[in-house]
Amino acid sequence: MTENLLLNYFNFLLKTNAEFWDMENIKETVERYTDAWNKKTAAEVKAAFAQVLADTITYQDKNTPLVTGIDAFVDLVMSSHEKIPGRTFSLLTEPEYFQHHCYYSWGINIPGLGEFEGRDYAEYNDEHKLTKIIGFVPTL
Repeated sequence: MTENLLLNYFNFLLKTNAEFWDMENIKETVERYTDAWNKKTAAEVKAAFAQVLADTITYQDKNTPLVTGIDAFVDLVMSSHEKIPGRTFSLLTEPEYFQHHCYYSWGINIPGLGEFEGRDYAEYNDEHKLTKIIGFVPTL
């Protein structure tokens, strides 16, 4: 009986620690992903994305047709720099997550206009790399 209690306790600790580890990695992944949007060159964006996005990443929002792959995603980020010079992104909420699904809010600060809030729904793999992002972008 004591063995079973001890085994159950250790299993609880392992599960709890695994969930904590998952949270920390997803939080870090989302923070790094958000920060990648602030990089200035395509090479910097691509290097940052390679750390947090799966090669087969897909992205879509109401203004953007489906983007597939890191290179196409880098092009999207660089295009946003051209369209909105000086804009910066920040993570506004800690990611909520469960079983490879994630949700968080972010802000875009546009010089002269202020900060606007958007949200992303994302999916991630076992390596904590984002595999799919659906953006809910603010109307500017």
